[in-house]
Amino acid sequence: MPQWIVLILLSLASTVLPAEEINDRCLKRVFIHYCLGGSMDRLLRQRPADMDPIVNGDRAGIIYTKGRERIYVMAFQGRIYKVLKTYDPSNQVTLQRLQRTLSDKYGKHLDISYLPKYARNMAGKIGAVRRGEGELKYRWQLPASPWRVELTWTRKLGISLAYLVNALDRQQREADESSL
Repeated sequence: MPQWIVLILLSLASTVLPAEEINDRCLKRVFIHYCLGGSMDRLLRQRPADMDPIVNGDRAGIIYTKGRERIYVMAFQGRIYKVLKTYDPSNQVTLQRLQRTLSDKYGKHLDISYLPKYARNMAGKIGAVRRGEGELKYRWQLPASPWRVELTWTRKLGISLAYLVNALDRQQREADESSL
């Protein structure tokens, strides 16, 4: 392609897209509206929420509600590192449907569940989760991908699906550990 065409295309792109969007570092768009690695401030300008963000030092979070489902958007130093959606009802059918969909899309998962030793079959595992004695957790990490997917079932949130930016998640956990 001739160099002058490339220059014209670049100048058109800069007039169509604001510089902020070009530099937003969106690693993956999830649940239609949320940009992993993107700016929390930009999200709040585009999608105002019914509540003010919860801010704790370098961390901020906002909850978007749609019916009985919720979407939690968490940021570290202004960048979105986690977007988590809850699913209702929290039951085995919902879990297996999401697991199947994610496995079809991302391949084999890693089971990183924390459960008591007595919970060997699915009924025992679900019972342990519902009593708060453990959690079911599955992770999909694509090779060389800067983000991962986690499907979790806990007593507190029920079934949730989270997309996380690996580096930002690690940085916020390290900052949390160093403040102890």
